[in-house]
Amino acid sequence: MQYVFLCLLIFSSVWATAHSLQETPQQSLNQYVAFLNQSTDEVINRFRMIQTYVEQVERYREKPTFQLRLPSSGPLEEYYYKKALAADGLTPAEKQRLTASTQALWQLLTKLDETGKTLETYVRLQDYQRDNLKQSDALIGQMQTLFNQFSQDKETFYKQIQRVYRRYQPYLPTNAYLHTEKEMEDVLQRQKQLFDSLSYYLNEGAKAAWPVETVQKSILADEKILLVLGKAKSGIDYPASDMINSFKSALQTIQALKRGAVDDYTFAARQSSRHGNAFYLSFLNHYNNDLLAAQQSFVQYSTSAKQLLNSPKLSPAFALDPPQQTAQASGRTQPFADAKPISFTIKPATTPQELTTFRALSNYVEFINESLRQQHKLQMLLRNYQSSADYYRNQFRTRKGGLTYSHEEFKIPLSEYQLLVSESRYVPQPYRASINGQAEVLLNILNEMDGLSIELITYTAENQYLQDGLKRSDAILDRYLYLFDTFDQKKERLYQDVRRIHESYPVASPTSWHVAGKALLQTIDNNRDVLFGIKAFLKGETSQLPTTDKLVTDARTLIRDEYQNLKGLQRYGRSNGLCPYSPYEDVAEKSLRFAEKTGSVKPADSRTNPFESIYYFYNNELIYEYNKFSELAKAGVLKAVNQPDLFILRRNSLPKPSQPIPQKTEPTTQPPVAVVVQPNPTPSDAPARLGTGAPDPTPSEPVIQRDTVYVDRTRVDTVFIDRSGTSTPTNSLAGFAPNNLVLLLDVSSSMDSPFKMPLLKQSVKSLLKLLRPEDQVSVVVYSGKAKVALKPTPGNKADEIARLIDELRSDGDTDGDEGIRLAYKLANRHYIRAGNNRIVLATDGEFPISNDVYRLVAENVRQDVYLTVFTFGRNQINSQKLRRIAVAGKGNYVHITPVNARQQLVLEAQAKKEP
Repeated sequence: MQYVFLCLLIFSSVWATAHSLQETPQQSLNQYVAFLNQSTDEVINRFRMIQTYVEQVERYREKPTFQLRLPSSGPLEEYYYKKALAADGLTPAEKQRLTASTQALWQLLTKLDETGKTLETYVRLQDYQRDNLKQSDALIGQMQTLFNQFSQDKETFYKQIQRVYRRYQPYLPTNAYLHTEKEMEDVLQRQKQLFDSLSYYLNEGAKAAWPVETVQKSILADEKILLVLGKAKSGIDYPASDMINSFKSALQTIQALKRGAVDDYTFAARQSSRHGNAFYLSFLNHYNNDLLAAQQSFVQYSTSAKQLLNSPKLSPAFALDPPQQTAQASGRTQPFADAKPISFTIKPATTPQELTTFRALSNYVEFINESLRQQHKLQMLLRNYQSSADYYRNQFRTRKGGLTYSHEEFKIPLSEYQLLVSESRYVPQPYRASINGQAEVLLNILNEMDGLSIELITYTAENQYLQDGLKRSDAILDRYLYLFDTFDQKKERLYQDVRRIHESYPVASPTSWHVAGKALLQTIDNNRDVLFGIKAFLKGETSQLPTTDKLVTDARTLIRDEYQNLKGLQRYGRSNGLCPYSPYEDVAEKSLRFAEKTGSVKPADSRTNPFESIYYFYNNELIYEYNKFSELAKAGVLKAVNQPDLFILRRNSLPKPSQPIPQKTEPTTQPPVAVVVQPNPTPSDAPARLGTGAPDPTPSEPVIQRDTVYVDRTRVDTVFIDRSGTSTPTNSLAGFAPNNLVLLLDVSSSMDSPFKMPLLKQSVKSLLKLLRPEDQVSVVVYSGKAKVALKPTPGNKADEIARLIDELRSDGDTDGDEGIRLAYKLANRHYIRAGNNRIVLATDGEFPISNDVYRLVAENVRQDVYLTVFTFGRNQINSQKLRRIAVAGKGNYVHITPVNARQQLVLEAQAKKEP
C-alpha cells in the first residue's frame, strides 16, 4: 500500500512539474516571432552580400583584371526554427497551421541560402571569366525573386500569429499595457507602409523616382502621433514605462532621418538611385535596431504584468534597375509666385502663451534661418561661377568649352517649411493666414533660386554659352541679385510679424529668463539697426555710417544689470554649456566690439567686400550667442533671425572683347627658368596646370614670380627648395611658398577625447594667425561619409576657417579611404604652381586603406601633391598602414601631443621655400 502511494506521489509530482513548464500561448507565439526575426537577419546578411558583390561586378566590368571575391556565408542557424516547432502553448489546430507556415518559410530561406552558396562557388571557381557573368546575372535574378517572396510570406505568417494572439489577448483600451502596445503597433505599421513604398536598386547609377511626397506625409502623420504617444505611461511599472521614452526617442530619430532625406532630395540627388538607396538602408537599420528594439524591450519588461506580442523586423528586397523615367523638358525657370502679405491687427492676448504656440512661432524663425544658411551656400557658389564665367568670356578660351556649374550643396529646407505649416494650427486664426502666406512666398523664392541653378547646370553642360556669348548666364546672375534682395526684405517682414504675435501674449509670472531675454533682445535689435545702417552706407543709400552710441549704452547697461537680470539662475561657469551667464555676458561684450568694427568700415569697391566681416560677426558672434540663451531658457524666449550678406555676389562689369592670346610654345630641355604665372592662375573650373592648354596671362593681369621648371607632357612642373632642417618653426610664413593645404580630419565618435579633438583644433588654430592671402586652406571631414566641410579659403579669411574648426563635433563611423580620395580631388583642383600642395590627414587610429588609395597617393607624389599623417590619442599610435601611406605620400608621420600641437602644422606649412 505504501508502495502504491509512493508511486502516485511521484507521478503527481512529475505531472505538476511538466504542467508548470508548459508555455503560455503568448510565449509560444513569441517563439514564432523570434524565428521570423532570426530568418530576417539571415536575409539581411545575404542582402549585404549582394550589395558588396554587385559593387565588385561593376569594377570587374570596367577592369576585367579585377578578381571577384565572396566570403563564405556559412550554414543557416537552425536553433530558432527548431524552437518554434517545439512550441507547446497552443491548441493542436493552431500549432498545425503555424508549424506549416514555419516549415514553408524555412524552405524558402533554405532555397535563398542555397542560391547564395551557388553564387559563392561560381565566384571561387572564377567561372565568371568563362561565361562573361551570365550565370551570375541569372543567380542575382533568382535571389531577387526569393527576397521579394520572403518579405511577402513573412508578412502573411505574422498576420496568422496576430490572429491567434488576439484570441488569447483581446484588446482592452482601458488597460495601460495593451493601450501602449496598440500605440506602438500602429507606429510600426505606419513605418512598414512607408518602407514598402521604397525601393532599393542595384543599378545605383540610373535615375529613379523617390517617393518624396509619401515621405512628407509620413513626417506629418508621425508628428501628430508623437504628441499623444505614451499617455498611458503612468499606469505602467518601471522599467517597462521607461521603454516608452526609448520608443518615442527612436521615432524622433527616424523623423529626423526622414526630414533630412526630404531636404537632401536635390537636383543632384535625382540624377541617380544613390539617395533613395542610402535612405532605404538607413531606415531599415533605424527601424530594426532602434524602434523595434524599444518595442521588444517594452514587451519583455511588461511580462510580469501582461504578456504581450513581439513584432517582426523589416526585411529588405531589391530591384535590378529602376523604371524608365520620362525626360522632363528643360525650359526657362518661372518667376516665383508672389503675394502681398495680409495685414492684421494685433490684439493683446488675455492668457499666457501655450508652449505649442511658442513652438509653432519658433518654427518660422528656424525656417528663415535655415533658408539663409542655404542661401549663403548658393551665393558663394554663384560668386565662384561668375569668376569662371568671366574667365571663359574670352572667345579663345571658350573654343573647347569647359565652363561648369553645380549646386549640390544647396538644399531647400522643405521639411522645416512642412513642420511650420503643420504646427501653425496652434497660431490664432487671425494671424495664421498672413504669416503662412509670407512663408510660402519665401519658399517660392527658394524654389526659383533652385530652378535657376538647375538651368545653369544644363546651360553649361550643353555649352549653350558658346552660342549666346553668356547672355543667359548674365541674365540669371542678375535675377539672383534681385531674388537675394527680395528674400531679405520679405523675411524681415515675416520675422517682425512673428515677433508681434509672440509679444502680444502676457507673461503671467515673469522669471529671470524673461527679464534677461528681453534685455538681450533690445541690444540685438539695436545691433540690427546698426547693421542695416552699414548696409545702406555700402549700397550708397546713405553717405554716413550709423552712430553706435546706443550699442555702447546698451552693453554697459547689460553688464551693470547682469546679476539683477539673471537673479535666481545658476551660474555653472564657462566650461559648462548650460550656463546662461556666458551668452548673456558675450552679447554685452561683443556688442561693444561690434560698435568698434562699425567705425572701421570703408566704402566698398570692386575688389573688396567690407560687409563680409560685419556679416560674419553679427551672425556668428551676436545672433549665435542670443539664440544660445534662447535655447537654454526655460521660458518662451524667441530666437532672432540671421542676416544675409547681399554683397557676396556683385555683378562684374562686362569686359571688352580681348585680342587673341598667344599660345604657349612647347617646352624644351632648357635649364630651369623663372616663369611668370598668375597668383590665382584660373578659377576653380578652369585649367590650372601646365599641359592643360591654359593661355598665358594678359599683360594687364597681376603677376608674381615662382621657381618653376617646365617638364614636357607631364603635370610635374615645380622644383622646391627644402627647408633648412630646423624642427622649430619660425613664427611667420614669410619666405615660404604659398600653401594649398587640405586638412583631412577624422571626426568620428572615437575622436571625442581631451587628447584628440581639442588638440586637433589647437593645432589648426595655431597656423591660422600666420596665414597670408596667397595661402589657402580646405577642410575635408570623414565620419560615416566623407564630405568637403570648407572649400579652399584664403588666409585673409582665417576667421571663417576658425569658425568651421570650432564647430567640429565627433560623431559617426570612419570612412577614411573615401576621405583620402576626396582630399586629393580637392588638392588637385585647387593646385598652386610652385606652392606647397599638401594633404594633412588627422586621425586617432587605423582604418581600411585600399590598394587603389595607396596607388593614388604614390601617383600624386609624382605630381607634386604630398601627404602627411597626424595621429592623436593618449598613447603613441604605431600604425603600419598610416606609416606606409605617409611614406608613400613623402610626408611626415607625427603623433600630436600637448607639447607639439601648436607647432607641427606650422612646420607643414613651412615645408617649401620660395626661390
